[in-house]
Amino acid sequence: MPAKTRTVIFILSLVLCCGILSCSKRVHTFGKTIIPESTDTFYLKKRIAQIKRFDTNAFTKGTFKGNADAPIAYRFFKPEGSNSKKKLPMVIVFHGSNAVGTDNNSQLGILAKLFVMNEIQAKYPAFILAPQFPSRSSNYTLDKNRNVLTSVPQPCLQTALQLIDSLKNNLNVDQKRIYLIGFSMGASSVINALSLQPDLFAAGISISGIPQFDHIKELANTPIWLIHGNMDTENPFKSDAQFFKELNSSNKIRFWEFDKLSHNDIFAPAILTTELPRWLFRHHRK
Repeated sequence: MPAKTRTVIFILSLVLCCGILSCSKRVHTFGKTIIPESTDTFYLKKRIAQIKRFDTNAFTKGTFKGNADAPIAYRFFKPEGSNSKKKLPMVIVFHGSNAVGTDNNSQLGILAKLFVMNEIQAKYPAFILAPQFPSRSSNYTLDKNRNVLTSVPQPCLQTALQLIDSLKNNLNVDQKRIYLIGFSMGASSVINALSLQPDLFAAGISISGIPQFDHIKELANTPIWLIHGNMDTENPFKSDAQFFKELNSSNKIRFWEFDKLSHNDIFAPAILTTELPRWLFRHHRK
């Protein structure tokens, strides 16, 4: 197939995917939706490759120690015009366990780069913070009452929260629009961070994580979007299913169940559009 034809097909696939999202019931703010398995592997491969090619030099490097013994490295993105008087939102991206370390690069995965893509920043300009945890930020244990895994925050997550506090107080951040998103271990840390500081964040997205059950009442007041494949055995799907069941009455939780997707297949076409920032940015903390 000629290169020009492939490019046209890719663009049409992107437009079609965005159109489907904007017109379907999926865009409802809260509630549960089952997302069928996508067969558009051409679009998916092209989109992931496009995101991965984004130049990491757009993120500046930093380190932060806080009150802990071990500092954490981080990358930070400032959008164009961020030096003006206009306050901008801040999105914090938590990585999975495969990026644990100190190289200050591995944490710049699909989610971090997605939020700094030109077409995203054009519609949803924001500061993007991508901390790198030197050790696990969340661990898992069995909730015996529910017979599902639950997550427990680890000390380095507190350091990340101190970093967020430092940046929001020293930059032109709209403190009513600070958002969390994460994948796998990072998704678990999203729920942990919302539990630890429920008054700090406007909303959070947890992708293939393990939730925390001992702060259900506090979490009921924060908009949360769970995304999970129902074939996930690494971070079992049933933990998020139970979490949604317990919070559903609050009308503050959204749940996308991806049919027939496992843990590492979750980055399907439906979440590589503008849908993630669009949902986050509609929420403002009171």
